[in-house]
Formats: sequence, C-alpha cells, structure tokens
Amino acid sequence: MDSLVSEFYRHYPHLKHNKAVDSFISQSENQKLVEDFLRYPSACKEERLNEAFKAHYFDIRFTSYVSSSLYFHSVNFDKHTRKYSERHPLTLDNQADEEGRSYVELVPDPASDIAPFTNYSTLTECLENEELLQAYKTLTDKQKHILDLAYVQELSDTEIARILGVSQQAVSKTHRKALRLLKSILEKGES
Repeated sequence: MDSLVSEFYRHYPHLKHNKAVDSFISQSENQKLVEDFLRYPSACKEERLNEAFKAHYFDIRFTSYVSSSLYFHSVNFDKHTRKYSERHPLTLDNQADEEGRSYVELVPDPASDIAPFTNYSTLTECLENEELLQAYKTLTDKQKHILDLAYVQELSDTEIARILGVSQQAVSKTHRKALRLLKSILEKGES
C-alpha cells in the first residue's frame, strides 16, 4: 500500500496532504482502481477512477452536511426550548414560600408513602369508631380475615384468593357481603 501511495503522489504531487484523497486511497476497492490506473493507464480507467472519487467525495460532503445540519438544528432546538421554559415556567417550579422552596418540593413523594395501617395486623386494632368496631365483631371469621387482608395488608381480591386457596369471585362475593352487612348494621344503629 505504501508503495502505491508514494507512486500515486509522485504522479500527482499537488494532491499530497489532501484528506479526501487520503481517505479515498485508504479503501481497498479504490486501491485496486488506483493501482490498475497507475500500472496500465488509459482514458477508460482514468474515467472510472474519477467517477469513484466523485462518489467518494459526494459521500464526504453529504455526511458533513448532515452532521452540521443536525448540530445546528439541535442548537436551535435547545435555544427554543430554553426560551420557552423561561417565558412559561411550570407552576411547580414557582416559589411557594418565603424560604425559596418551590411547589414541587411540597408535593409528597409517592415512594415514601406509608400504608395507613402498617403497624396493625387486624382491623380490630385500627378501628376507632365504636359502632363500626361492634359491627365488625359481628362478622364471621372468614369475612373478618378477608377484610383484614384487603384493608390492613392492602391486598387485591386476586391476591387474597391465592392466599386462601379459593376463587377470586368467592373472595369478592364474601368481601361485598361483609361490607353490605356492616353498612346495614350501621344504618340500623343510626335510626
């Protein structure tokens, strides 16, 4: 390859240090064209070499155009986005108090939410309303267990069914029946 390049530049010294020509010659298919032209020069081979270089040079220019176009479009996009965000700040980014905190800092983090009854194992321990507690005590053990799993452990009917080894429909039916029973007992107590 080195002998080919040096022979090429000996014939065409004005092309030495031209990056486009260097990259053209570095490709193997173009090396064959250059070598063929240098060994057996003819107008046809020169034309083929020139066409190959034109295609190579077009690729370089096109790649450069696309690259610079992408760069300037990204810069303009960034400018427009920044300008828009300065003119139209989000409400959550505004200051909420004198300490300089923003509204977004006042929004509770859902990941840090603690389930309301995490320190309890049954609803009996949680219920503060005496009438509701008495109504809850009238339920069957199965109904109490399903309500405990649903409201204390925050499990879905499907998860409860899996734990109890019954169908989801059976759990749902028992759950609804227990809630209706509690409601009727509380309504009777108010009248």
